[in-house]
Amino acid sequence: MGYLKIAPPELQIKSLSKKADISQYIKTIREDIEKEPDERCRMLQQDYANLICSVGYKEAVTRRFFLVFQVDSRRGTEKEIVNMLESYAQTAKKYLYQCGNEILLSDNHTEETAEILYTLLNRQSSTTLPFSERLNQVVNWYIRENGEDSVGRIPAAEYVAPRTLDFRHGNCVVLDGVYHTYLFVPSARYRFRVPAGWMSLLVNAGEGIDVDLFLYKQDKVKTIERIGRRIRLNRSKIKDASDTNTNFDDLAESIQSGYYLKNGLSSNEEFYYICILITVTGYSAKEAEWRAREVKKLLNAQDMDTVSCLFKEERAFLSALPLVKLDKSIYERSKRNVLTSGAASCYPFTSFEMSDKNGILMGVNTANSSLVIIDIFNSTIYKNANISIMGTTGAGKTFLLQLMALRMRRKNIQVFIIAPDKGHEFARACTNIGGEFIKISSASKNCINVMEIRKRDQATNDLLDGDTAERSELAAKIQNLHIFFSLLIPDMDHEEKQLLDEALVQTYYNKGITHDNGSLSDPENPNQYRAMPVLGDVYDILHGNAETRRLANIVNRLVHGSASSFNQETNVNLDNKYIVLDISELTGDLLPVGMFVVLDYVWSKVKEDRTVEKAVFLDEVWQLIGASSNEMAAEYVLEIFKIIRGYAGSAVCATQDLSDFMALKDGKYGRGIINATKTKIVLNLENDEAKKVQELLHLSDAERMEIVHFERGKGMISTNSNNLTLEFKASQLEKDLITTDRKELKELKERLARYGKQAYGRVGA
Repeated sequence: MGYLKIAPPELQIKSLSKKADISQYIKTIREDIEKEPDERCRMLQQDYANLICSVGYKEAVTRRFFLVFQVDSRRGTEKEIVNMLESYAQTAKKYLYQCGNEILLSDNHTEETAEILYTLLNRQSSTTLPFSERLNQVVNWYIRENGEDSVGRIPAAEYVAPRTLDFRHGNCVVLDGVYHTYLFVPSARYRFRVPAGWMSLLVNAGEGIDVDLFLYKQDKVKTIERIGRRIRLNRSKIKDASDTNTNFDDLAESIQSGYYLKNGLSSNEEFYYICILITVTGYSAKEAEWRAREVKKLLNAQDMDTVSCLFKEERAFLSALPLVKLDKSIYERSKRNVLTSGAASCYPFTSFEMSDKNGILMGVNTANSSLVIIDIFNSTIYKNANISIMGTTGAGKTFLLQLMALRMRRKNIQVFIIAPDKGHEFARACTNIGGEFIKISSASKNCINVMEIRKRDQATNDLLDGDTAERSELAAKIQNLHIFFSLLIPDMDHEEKQLLDEALVQTYYNKGITHDNGSLSDPENPNQYRAMPVLGDVYDILHGNAETRRLANIVNRLVHGSASSFNQETNVNLDNKYIVLDISELTGDLLPVGMFVVLDYVWSKVKEDRTVEKAVFLDEVWQLIGASSNEMAAEYVLEIFKIIRGYAGSAVCATQDLSDFMALKDGKYGRGIINATKTKIVLNLENDEAKKVQELLHLSDAERMEIVHFERGKGMISTNSNNLTLEFKASQLEKDLITTDRKELKELKERLARYGKQAYGRVGA
């Protein structure tokens, strides 16, 4: 409302809808395919490109909005008028930005305006012939026909005019092979009361439906005088009318409306006439007529109506151009008087699109059919790249988490997946795209040596920061080992912690490692680190001291007992671009221990290079920060979410048990993770859980009920103070690699038995 009070007296708001242009996105995918060395991943990328094409061309719609201002040519010189228009634009930008809208202002207004007109008038040609190529074609033709001197005399219309323009039909106009028919809302067929944002019904009607909203501010003093005269006239008429007369109710309502307008104008509101013109397009006359009927039905359902611009199609076509020039006859039949509050309810910028240029496809916006593509690593849009996924059992959390991981791998982003539960669900996708599947358990041969001080690549840090104060690698490692042993032995007292510290220092000293970082290098191979101690070396020292024998007895389980697989040198490789670390077979007190070992290893890789994008996925994170977990482990997980942004990283977690997620320390860690994730994805939840999410994310009751009734494959993304619902999209190949549905797995099993590895991506057995 604030903007309308200072807006220009004549304003046109134009909404254009069309099929989403995915050509640039497909081009980027093709470039990624050429750079990818792994054949299996290239197959995944090609499949992803096919999915984008399928969804983009069949379902996706995008919208553009324009604010059109007009200044009378008699109000000054051309320069003064341009300055006035730019002032209008800057004012509108400021107010729209406050409403959460993104506004684009071109540096080259002439070229931008020409390109908009070209796209508007050439809906079919502009999809295959960009404006830049049209410019070159026109210039080359003039040079060829009239010589180079003719370039400066080319009429502007040559650059934007459609190749064909047909006004011979009474019910449509044909431009560039596209049929246009026009509708308007007549003055008497608006609803008496409308909700805020009611025009989103028209704006989101679908492809081929454009809307023009015209606002004409009237002189306030003259308007009050006219309303006063009309009230007095109607009051004199109603005196002579009987209360049984049919005109009595109309006169009474007119008087009441007059007082409403007069009171509003006295309360600092402005008086407007609004007009709505609807452009319906189709690639045939039948398609355009069908869409026009559907628009009429849509408005009839809202107690409104439309009238066709029959035999006035040319006037309507000229009115729909972004020139704030509504035909007088259409204006008289469609104008509706409103106050500022009524005009504000027509706010059309409610069609939120989340389509980042270089992101990953999530699905299709259910509200307006636009593609939902997010680039969480774009720091100009998102404050951090963290994501939390919440949903009940069977809602599709693990499916979505793996889908995101596969698509990040496709973009050459380093992916780490830590699976504390049902790790086998990640194996199929990992194996089939050339990833590394690492199982950490008591019975596994895989081992990550928790005692290992790993050689870090300092080249990037040295280049960015120069020479900085050197830290003791040994001291940093022992600090982390204290966390490990506190998870293993939660009841250590202060004296035992001190004795453990001495034992750790002695263990490394026995291997020739001191606080001097130079001692880490192997004398025989200076480019490599020395052989590192294992848990058995610490055990020997602890066991040899009577005061630490209790600690040794507990550590013995990991050295000589059932979990002795932890007592080895590291035998896994984290250089692969897609790594799954399965710790699901670790139970009880070994789960947080194994979790720490895995996280410590992954975290050291994450911190190596601050310029390389990487993502750490944590499935069923409630097991690690919930009531059954350990505060030290929960603190470690929370710390990752807080600071991973500084290492060009993203932490993505999924959880199903929100009660347990919030149980430890009165929800300190659960709320901490939610607050540290800029993007939240909510899948189907039970009503009680949905209420908790509503409180956490400040959702409306309507949004909460949506969450309760989400079908599998649908969800809500909440980011940057915007919430949108979407249908997630996956190709057949992606489904085959990551599905956990019993029926789909059975069908995949039959295909694999019949076709072998060629079964992936096939439809039907």
